[in-house]
Amino acid sequence: MIGIVLIAHARIASEMLAAAEHVLGKQSLIMSLNVEDSDRPDQLHEQLQQMLQQTNTGDGVLIFADMFGGTPCNVALSLVSEGNVEMISGFNLPSLIKAISLRRQPVSLHELAREVASSGQQYICLASDYMVEHYDRGCRPTEDDQPDA
Repeated sequence: MIGIVLIAHARIASEMLAAAEHVLGKQSLIMSLNVEDSDRPDQLHEQLQQMLQQTNTGDGVLIFADMFGGTPCNVALSLVSEGNVEMISGFNLPSLIKAISLRRQPVSLHELAREVASSGQQYICLASDYMVEHYDRGCRPTEDDQPDA
């Protein structure tokens, strides 16, 4: 199974994990790292590296970082080249739920990352487009994206 590590500013990482587990139930091989103002990049790098080791059973780890170019993302980027690690930046709850739902299936880490990125983008929409005659423009969940809530 592919491991997952969330890294984000303030409490975004732990709260996104809590939200995903609220929808899907308790998860294994998934960890979160909250980044505070007082954290040093070298400390974060070490913590993230340990989390990658703890969540990798041989199938790799997908890192979710909150914002491209921010400290969490920059720390994670330095680890993407170190083996079987992919990263999604700018993640949202639908992308995290998709990753959790698909990571047990026979799919490569890279294929999972592409599917997750696509799913996350699909759920970003302008509500007024969704509510009127422009339903065909996107923001339409597919049946397999609907978790039992």
